[in-house]
Amino acid sequence: MTSISSYRQLLAYATVAIFLVFIFFYGTAESFRGPSNVSSTQGAHEKIDLGNPTLHPDFSNYFELRKLTIDEFPLDDPYKRVIVVGDLHGMNKPFHKLLDHLDYVPSKDHLIHVGDIVSKGSHKGSLAILNYMTSRNITGVRGNHDQKVVEWRAWIEWISSKRGGKEWISSLEKRWYDYEVSDEDSKLKDSASWLETFNTSTDKKWLSQIPKGWILFSDHYKLARDMSNDAYNYLLGLPLRLYVPSAHTFIVHAGILPSNPLYAMDNKHKQPLARIPVFPKHPTEDKTNSVEGLRQIQEIGIITEIPQNTDPWVTLNIRSVIDDTASKKSKGGTAWSKIWNKHMDSCVGFRKRLGNRMSPPSFIDDEDDGHDNGTQEDDDDATVDTNSKKIKLPCYPSTTIYGHAAGRGLDVKRWSIGLDSGCVYEERLSALVLGGTTNGHDRVSYKEEDPNAEKNQDRWIPFGDKGRANIVSVKCQ
Repeated sequence: MTSISSYRQLLAYATVAIFLVFIFFYGTAESFRGPSNVSSTQGAHEKIDLGNPTLHPDFSNYFELRKLTIDEFPLDDPYKRVIVVGDLHGMNKPFHKLLDHLDYVPSKDHLIHVGDIVSKGSHKGSLAILNYMTSRNITGVRGNHDQKVVEWRAWIEWISSKRGGKEWISSLEKRWYDYEVSDEDSKLKDSASWLETFNTSTDKKWLSQIPKGWILFSDHYKLARDMSNDAYNYLLGLPLRLYVPSAHTFIVHAGILPSNPLYAMDNKHKQPLARIPVFPKHPTEDKTNSVEGLRQIQEIGIITEIPQNTDPWVTLNIRSVIDDTASKKSKGGTAWSKIWNKHMDSCVGFRKRLGNRMSPPSFIDDEDDGHDNGTQEDDDDATVDTNSKKIKLPCYPSTTIYGHAAGRGLDVKRWSIGLDSGCVYEERLSALVLGGTTNGHDRVSYKEEDPNAEKNQDRWIPFGDKGRANIVSVKCQ
């Protein structure tokens, strides 16, 4: 009797085990299975299995930072120039007009863009610029409009991988096209209003997968749909920030903050520029034990320790700071570039203080660097000049090159250079040009001889610690 009972118990366990193995195997296999190829006979009327409608993959695909070497951003090479161009927004003709004006030579010039290379301008122009950048792998950063295109393309690929998804999108686009060419008087204002008229359960299920705030059939959507796979991969490869250690320069689309606005700029516990960085215990490079190395550590601290700078939205959208909060608004607050320059003007260096503390002759550079005036105390923290009440920070200035703020136009300050001069609004397209002299002849001297050059549009400006740069622009039509 006991053996029969044991046998039955064993049989029950075996049945449960087989059932669990079956569920695990097929469930796991399904979860690892790639996107299915839906045949042309499958349509949106078939069963839709979207899973949890509130869970989406990461459509943003952010690439945080890329460093440029001294070869990629030469300042003193007589045979190479660095050309940083402002927001293009699909303005293909002015873009090539600017390249011609600069006598751009790909083998001698390193072209860089500050993002927003697409959208707002013509669809055709955006695709042309995108193809140009892609085919030549031009260095640049993502703009907020480029980001929207990236996200829509990721969404399209994700929804197309779902059973019936590709067919549903095709069907919806055809319906939208037929609606666009229908009687003007019967049209709703935009696709969002039009989509609200959809009441079928099938459409509702699919439409629920569009993230809140996204506008179907917008310019961003159409660019995402029409661009090539290579172009998509190019956009994915654009970082949010470029950092040039050798030039102490950041390149971003909208901006970065020099400090956390929630705290005083001289708060040594919260602000990386308010304290001398700590030496690595085991430096991997000789240059780490130098002022140059410490400057780079401090600059990395700006983009990694300040919370607002770790938020991609800020890097892509900031224009000002309002009530201690990063904002995309231009009015009602303080321009972030003004805050940046205030901090950089407060940097007085730390060579003398390091010398007083450490004193190795090989470490001290007695050459006047133009920043350390010897009024600092022998500590690692920010101080206040009691005579002028000006805060003095233990740091060295760094430069930021950016776009995005077309409302402010070409915005050149000592330590920040805003290059969005409103080309898409038929104003100008601007570029920053660095370096490039051969046999004593400046490769950009032509611009000073150009009778069509407008005052304050083509001019020299100081750049970095001791260098200079050239601002060149052309009229957009």
